[in-house]
Amino acid sequence: MPGLLTSLNVVEYGQYISAPFCAKLLGDLGASVVKVEDPDGDYARRVGPFPGDMPDPEKSGLFLALNTSKKGVTLDLQTPQGQETLCKLLDKADVFVENTPPGALAALGLGYDALSRRNPRLIVASVTPFGQGGPYRDYKATDLTLFQMSGYAPQVSGGVDDPSSQPPLRPGGHQAEFVAGVTAATATMMAVSLRERTGRGSHVDLSAWEAIAMMPQGAIAEAAFGRGNLSRKREDRPVGAILSLLPTVDGYVAVSPREDHQWAAWLEIMGNPAWGSDPKFKERDARHKNWMELDRLMAQWTRHLKKEDVYRRAQAAHVPAFPVNTAADLFSSPQLKARNFFVELDHPEAGKLPYPGFAYTLSNTALQIQGPAPLLGQHNDEVLRGL
Repeated sequence: MPGLLTSLNVVEYGQYISAPFCAKLLGDLGASVVKVEDPDGDYARRVGPFPGDMPDPEKSGLFLALNTSKKGVTLDLQTPQGQETLCKLLDKADVFVENTPPGALAALGLGYDALSRRNPRLIVASVTPFGQGGPYRDYKATDLTLFQMSGYAPQVSGGVDDPSSQPPLRPGGHQAEFVAGVTAATATMMAVSLRERTGRGSHVDLSAWEAIAMMPQGAIAEAAFGRGNLSRKREDRPVGAILSLLPTVDGYVAVSPREDHQWAAWLEIMGNPAWGSDPKFKERDARHKNWMELDRLMAQWTRHLKKEDVYRRAQAAHVPAFPVNTAADLFSSPQLKARNFFVELDHPEAGKLPYPGFAYTLSNTALQIQGPAPLLGQHNDEVLRGL
């Protein structure tokens, strides 16, 4: 069966994560995507991880993952020839995805107004740290910058006992970049839908900061209600925050026996240790107050077991628990295997590798990644000949 977006022609001039991820999401759904790179390639090609820790622009795991379902060409947009070739590509395109600094393409005669005059149906999705307007318009920012500015970082409280000496935490990975990419893809499809009614394209102005700032809804509601900022110290958190990340022989397991009946079941799982009858652990509020001590006591039991064993025992007794999976654990997940989440693709340089597929299925459409990431300039002749 054909993909969902087979009639959509997309051109991407993106670096690193946000814009490439947006275009990848469209390409994996069937859109025809041409990735335009500078002659020295997308920055992500130099980031990795690389097999054997040997840098290779054709084997960056990050680049390979972000650029499936695309054809690749190289253009030097600092030259008149490169600029005109890009314009010719965009004359036939439906969508142009880019994440250059505000005004950078306009200075080359490639801004939205100029492109729209040539192709009024063109949708331009511009992903920048702070958007095309406002006092922060020209500020640079990394994923770390955006996450810390978003209001999300204070919600990450694990392991913080002294906020005066310990800085705010952040999750691993590139939260703001990927959220910006997903949001840009969503906004782009909204613009496609709008064009079906009006016949005209749009300029999608995507602020990565605003995209990630939508995430801490609980904190935003607290602030809107006039309440103070939530403390990052464990003992100051509401009682409902009872949760332990406990060490095991092969990683960590999360356990949250917050209700009295769950606590009783959890003690039974651990063999009813003598310390379980201590009055300071009897009631829920008392346990919360003394949870740091409980952490250490429970860890003495879990550290000799496998995380899957602890999780399964807790699950059988209706005690909230889950394994803290590593990325490697995902490949052996029976759930992900049953849903065919990982897809194997054969890249001409990197070889056969498993890639994350789709987080959803459609009852009447087969979804399929269109192919591996392109080599640098791989499709120059095929795409640019005759323009």
